[in-house]
This record gives sequence, structure tokens and C-alpha cells, in this order.
Amino acid sequence: MNLGRIVGIVAVCLAVAAGSAAQGAEQFPSSPNHRGVAPFEPYQVFPENRPGNGVYLDNQLVFETKDLTIVDVLALPVPGRFAYYALDGQGNGTLNVVVGPNDPKPRIELVTQGFYHAVVVLDGVVYKKLYRIIDRNVLDLLPSSKTADGPVAGPVGVVFYHVATAIRETADGQSKRSFGLKLHLALYDSDRTQHLDYLINNALPELKFRWLDDGHIEVGFSDGRTEVLSLTQFQ
Repeated sequence: MNLGRIVGIVAVCLAVAAGSAAQGAEQFPSSPNHRGVAPFEPYQVFPENRPGNGVYLDNQLVFETKDLTIVDVLALPVPGRFAYYALDGQGNGTLNVVVGPNDPKPRIELVTQGFYHAVVVLDGVVYKKLYRIIDRNVLDLLPSSKTADGPVAGPVGVVFYHVATAIRETADGQSKRSFGLKLHLALYDSDRTQHLDYLINNALPELKFRWLDDGHIEVGFSDGRTEVLSLTQFQ
């Protein structure tokens, strides 16, 4: 369905009574504050804040729901793929990801209220994303990276990491590989993600976290070592 055509006839459709036989998005009533089309570059949602609305790209419908109301859309790095936040009839929200027909089904985990960890494969490339919902908007907490991983919720926030670099060293004729990991902290009472100002090296591209209290985090390494970090170290 062409969005430009829908916008052109929306004024007529909105005049149709609730009991009319009109079908699709046009059947929903409007209000003085209703924009009809809500832009989420490069996508659009039509109609805004209405159950069963759809997502459009280049004026063409690419995704629609039956019972949910899509309230925000965030583009993924590959055209035609995106994350969206939607509400059910009771006002409960959920985050989902739309991928291509040949992509595997995304793995989405609710870390804690308002935080979702998504693992998606787009054209064979793996993306790990940590999303946060604030005021019904979807925020990518690390938009510059495709390796946001390991989120653990604690009493005051969520800590996670991403793989910043791979390190190769030669010792005694043996080549060794390790990884430089950057740690991040999203506090519940702030919409800004904080960052540890130095890399943590580990033999594997992963770390384990354990919250000790509301001010300290224990980091577990692949060789069994641990390190305690204070939240004051995150800037």
C-alpha cells in the first residue's frame, strides 16, 4: 500500500463512522493533535498512535501489526531492518526487531524493566544491541558498536561491555590473542550511558559481572581472576 495515497485520502477516511465497512489503518478516528503519519527516519508509521498501524519505507508498507500500536521505530544498519516498540491494548510495552526474510529469527531478552538485549543476524553479520526504552522511545545504548553484550542488571543500573579491539602478542615464539573490552554503565536514574575510561584485557571476547552492592561491580575473567570496580570509575 502506498503511503502517499493514504495521506491523500486520510481526511476522507477519518470521516467514516466507527461502524463503517472501511478496513485497514484508515478506519481509526482522529483528533486535533493526531499527525496521521509519524516520521522515524527513514521510516514512517501510519496512523500515529493507532492499534494495527504499520511501518512504511519509501511510501511502501513493510510491516504491520494486528493488535499492537507501534509508537517508535529505530533503524538497524541494514535497510529494511529495524527495532520497534509497541503497546498492547492494556498499555504494556514490548520491543521487537524486524529482519529480512532470509535472516534468522532475532533473540531478544528482557534484561530488566526498560532494557532489552537483542542478538540479530543481518545478511550473515551478527549484531548485538542493548536497547533502552525511555518515554516510549527506543534508545541504542551503543550505536557505534555491533558487539554490545553481557548486560547484568543491578540495584542502580545495568553494566555491559563491547569488544573494542583484538590484540595479538608474540612471546617465546608463540602467538597469543587477547581482546580489549570496554565497559559501560547505564544508571536507572539517568538517560546517559557512562563509560570506563580504560580497556580491560581478557583472553576471550567476554566478561562476567556480579553486583556486590549499589556502588561496586565484580568483573570475572576467563582465567578465573576477578577485579572489583567502583561505579565512580565510570565517567
